[in-house]
Amino acid sequence: MRVSARSCFLTAVMSAVALIYLALRLAAEDAHFHNAPASSLQMKNPYAGQHAAAVAGSKLYATNCGSCHGTDGRGTGNIPALSEGPTQSASDGEVFWFITTGSPDNNMPAWASLSVQKRWQIVTYLKSLKNSRRAQNTDSEPVNVRPVKTNATVSVSIVRADISTLRR
Repeated sequence: MRVSARSCFLTAVMSAVALIYLALRLAAEDAHFHNAPASSLQMKNPYAGQHAAAVAGSKLYATNCGSCHGTDGRGTGNIPALSEGPTQSASDGEVFWFITTGSPDNNMPAWASLSVQKRWQIVTYLKSLKNSRRAQNTDSEPVNVRPVKTNATVSVSIVRADISTLRR
């Protein structure tokens, strides 16, 4: 039986595509919230379910997060909502890790300067939004939130994109 070079090549290409597909599927199944380390899954929120911590977290959120992520975590423009989606399905530890480390490439500041207690209170507040009527009600009155100075850097490309949309 004679096998042509073309059929060997096609078989090799198809095998490579199948292996790449399987590798990507396995990697996606093992992905963590914003690439949080696996150890963050083990972190337990000491304030989980505590109303007082959620109230304190809501005040911290309004001061530090609301100017970007919007009232009640609904998101603004291209800034994601936190009252639904990946933030709500991630573990408390993963959200705590992300608040702590931030994402400079996405203009999310690291909030390691806040105490551990305050970061957990913000996590408690964010998790309380999951079933909150207030977060789901888009007709509620907006809260007066003032931006605060952060250690986040603004990407020049984002500023240019924002300016170009204003010129339209």
